[in-house]
Amino acid sequence: MKILVVEDDQLKLKDIQRFVEKVCEGVHVDSAESYATAVSMCYSVIYDFVVLDMNIPRYDRIDNDKSIIDNGGEMIVRELVSEDIFIKFAFLSGYETVGDESIVSFDKRMKQYCPETYRGFVFFEVNDDSWKQKLGKILREELYAEHIDR
Repeated sequence: MKILVVEDDQLKLKDIQRFVEKVCEGVHVDSAESYATAVSMCYSVIYDFVVLDMNIPRYDRIDNDKSIIDNGGEMIVRELVSEDIFIKFAFLSGYETVGDESIVSFDKRMKQYCPETYRGFVFFEVNDDSWKQKLGKILREELYAEHIDR
């Protein structure tokens, strides 16, 4: 199983990567820290699953443009869908809202937009590991489903 984690905060990224590798033995985890890199990687590599942050930079930190895309994770999904690239995904964010929208409303909208690929919204808190339980459940279900499909 190949998983892409899209996250611009290096400490959070490492925490997520370690957790994913622990939960899913033998999984290959790649990372991207910007919209441009994530989309490019999804065009060139076949991923089984993507974990997306919501607000991400347009380009990697080495580039001059440091602008953040609000709802950047959603924009990645929309870009891929527009190109007929359908990858199972979940959002992992420390924000309790998505722009002006509640997580509940956003979750409902994503379920309607991508019912075949959207797997949920996980609320990330540095001092609370409950995100690990929710993300772990999602990943284990995907890993189990992948083995059954073969």
